[in-house]
Amino acid sequence: MAKSKLQFKRSTTDKLTVNGILSEDGTYITYTDENDKEHEIKISDLVHAFINQDIVLSLSLKIDEDLDVIASNEDE
Repeated sequence: MAKSKLQFKRSTTDKLTVNGILSEDGTYITYTDENDKEHEIKISDLVHAFINQDIVLSLSLKIDEDLDVIASNEDE
């Protein structure tokens, strides 16, 4: 049976975001707060609110690199 094209639903999302450095043993994250003060927090403490819930876990690695600006050859 085909699914109806009409859907009416409400979705509520709880989201946790932290930018920091993962410890070598993978149990802590070191992050800097709005006052430039460093803090360490256990990952298990961060995810405690999500216990026994259906979750989507997403991790990303960001590397910034300064690049040289190359002048165009339009001046020739």
